[in-house]
Amino acid sequence: MEKRTEGAWVINHTKKLLDVRDTPDFEDIEVAGKCGVFLSNLAASDEQSDLNSDKVSAIAKVSNIKKTEIETIKNKLAEARLIELGNNGSISVLGITTSTVLSHTSDIFTNCNPSNFQKAALELADNISDLPKGEKILNEYISDTYSLSKTSTSDLMLQSEEIGFIDYETLDDKSKFYFNGNLFKRENVIKTNAVLSSLKSEETKKITELDGLLTSKGCITLEKAKSFLGEQLLSKLQSIGMYDFNEVSNSKETKTFVTKPSAFSKYGNPFEEDALDLAKAFVSSLYYGINFSTSGRGKITMLKALMRRLVNGYEVGPATAIGEDYKLLELKRVIQLRPEAGTSMYYMRLLKKDVGALAIQVLEFGDTSEQTVVNSNIYSGSVTNYVGPEQKRYANRKKQNLQSKKSVAELLRTFRS
Repeated sequence: MEKRTEGAWVINHTKKLLDVRDTPDFEDIEVAGKCGVFLSNLAASDEQSDLNSDKVSAIAKVSNIKKTEIETIKNKLAEARLIELGNNGSISVLGITTSTVLSHTSDIFTNCNPSNFQKAALELADNISDLPKGEKILNEYISDTYSLSKTSTSDLMLQSEEIGFIDYETLDDKSKFYFNGNLFKRENVIKTNAVLSSLKSEETKKITELDGLLTSKGCITLEKAKSFLGEQLLSKLQSIGMYDFNEVSNSKETKTFVTKPSAFSKYGNPFEEDALDLAKAFVSSLYYGINFSTSGRGKITMLKALMRRLVNGYEVGPATAIGEDYKLLELKRVIQLRPEAGTSMYYMRLLKKDVGALAIQVLEFGDTSEQTVVNSNIYSGSVTNYVGPEQKRYANRKKQNLQSKKSVAELLRTFRS
């Protein structure tokens, strides 16, 4: 497995472990994953960041790092020479892109000397990303590849199911068929065909129309998607990962936007390109600004000009909406806000330019990795808070409550002071 891919899976699994208690078998995955997320949230893409202890503490909270863990995480990153520890809890970090974060995460995981059990947990998820696998074949492959006993393999499969590393459906013969939420991120045409072949012709036509819209626009509202497919069909397709649901919210409302998992595939492996969900969050926040923000608070009307200024290192603004609609992006240091003196308006500057560049490609060009062929036998379809596609999909499958939203006001004060 390539470093970037391994790092992406480490972070993916770490997100799942956050909602589970007592998982000692996956400690190295969790430590390395938290190191990666913390590093990403500390760093800008092309400049050195010097952060005082208050901001470091705020970033640790955003990164879901407990007080009992923070010193271990900081020391791991310092040992890897990725950060410099200053006096009184301050940290300095050189410019780091999302791509290099994944590679560093993989290195930290390797340096933890993980067990074959943990390595197998990563391979297990990656192996069913391309195509679903049957229980017997998957068990034999994992057992042989990582020299696990039958008991250990069974334990791994059981824990992976319960934690959510993998999903499964039980077939008529009572055997299990495993898959995960990354199924439609690569080689989308064949997989989409397989889904459509099991649907009614009327449902297939609706999906074809929706995919055509997503291909041209890149992102649409949940309400628009429901108008095409209906709630029941859309929910079913979400549960297998055919569509990504991205939730953004501000002090007034919550909006959910739908994208295709393959939307970033033109620009590389989409699972790796946006493993931290930062570009998806940016796309959704910008789309909110374009479609729902009023001109009085800062409606986005000139997207290309705005993004060009951001990617080139300039500030945009001032606007009231900037202080409301991008709070999570601010907390994860995708952007930096500066208040205008004497007003409630803010200026915005882009810190992670690689994330901005990826977001604007999808917003401007849609999902240009594929083309939609209508009426063909071969189907080729192509911000205060943010809830990513995998969390939305998993909650939909398992009928779990989404993680309760924390108040971000105190953290934002730290960032804006």
